[in-house]
Amino acid sequence: MPHRHRFLALAVAILTWCSAARAEVHLPAGFSVETVAGPEQVSEPLDLTFASDGSAWVTGRAGDLWRIDTVAHTTRRVGRVDTDVSGDRGLHGVALHPDFPRTPQVFLSYHATNHSPTQYRARIACWTVVGEGANAALDPTSEKTLLEWVGDPAGQHIGGALLAHPGERLLYITTGENNQNSRIKQYCDDPENKAQTLRDLRGKVLRIGFDGSIPADNPFAKNPEAQAAIFTRGHRQPWALDYDAPTGFILLAENGGDLVDDHDEVNRIVPGANYGWPRVFGDGWSTSSRTNRIDGFMSPWFMYKRNTGASCTGALIYRPPAAGGGFPSKYHGALFYSDFARKSVRSAPIDASGKPGESEPFLQGVTAGPVALRLGPDGALYFITHGGATKASTNDTVARIVWKP
Repeated sequence: MPHRHRFLALAVAILTWCSAARAEVHLPAGFSVETVAGPEQVSEPLDLTFASDGSAWVTGRAGDLWRIDTVAHTTRRVGRVDTDVSGDRGLHGVALHPDFPRTPQVFLSYHATNHSPTQYRARIACWTVVGEGANAALDPTSEKTLLEWVGDPAGQHIGGALLAHPGERLLYITTGENNQNSRIKQYCDDPENKAQTLRDLRGKVLRIGFDGSIPADNPFAKNPEAQAAIFTRGHRQPWALDYDAPTGFILLAENGGDLVDDHDEVNRIVPGANYGWPRVFGDGWSTSSRTNRIDGFMSPWFMYKRNTGASCTGALIYRPPAAGGGFPSKYHGALFYSDFARKSVRSAPIDASGKPGESEPFLQGVTAGPVALRLGPDGALYFITHGGATKASTNDTVARIVWKP
């Protein structure tokens, strides 16, 4: 799971999301957590996105895709992908075409089952949705592969987030650096380490067309020595992407290194930028020597020290719904970020220059750590708890934080 090796390093207790567990949840006055779908409806949920009708589309690691009516609290499986679920692999990211359902396309990030003993095959694919609303379903014959790459099954950090940019009409994809934590020194010293070289798709944010084409303005599109899909590099475990329309920011929640003075980060994605890993993390520290910077290094937009453990799994800027309501004005335009290892969501104000300030507690004490932090069209903050490492758990839920003064 996102606590450093996504699933294999997790030691999560299998407890029920029940009233006893809820008693430990802490939120500011007036806020509460509501379960939208429980373990009976969703198994191993990992990511979610929203359609224009307010429904949540949720992926399950074992290959299921569900549509959740967030008003009626009904869940229906709309399709299934045949995916490799060994190690920390499976079905991960989901994005809907910005014109959905008029353009009935869904994008999925998963691992194909036809892998060899020495490789896994990551795939980004587009599927056609037939039917609308409660009758929506994936056309099982419609899959179109947009991009594939291979990785090391023994490696960790595989990324898998998707963002269908509503303005650019392009698809952003995250890929983890796929290294083993035990080999970090050797990895840092390798001049061809996967996260830094432009010849490898791993450890990157990628940017492609909805048809798999390469945008002409990609920063390395004209570099014959580079993979043209690369948009940014130097990422370890880039867990989640989010787009903020008022600022145009693309935010990336990213898991940092395992040393005590390493940092977890929320990064603003800037074309062609180098976010440092594995040579640098945090605000310019070298992973090995703890000194110096690298050429072209982009400092984090927001960061916090790992100390005894951290795992940033989501980040967004809160915007109230156009129809009114939502959270109190204190939180309008604030950063919210989730941390799986710390089982928390925190908030931080953003100043006039666009930089976050000091964070403060918001949600604490959930039984399993939150992933897939998303702003719902109803003004609630939605998140997933995936509690069972590489198997289903009674902690598997889709939940939301609501304001009811």
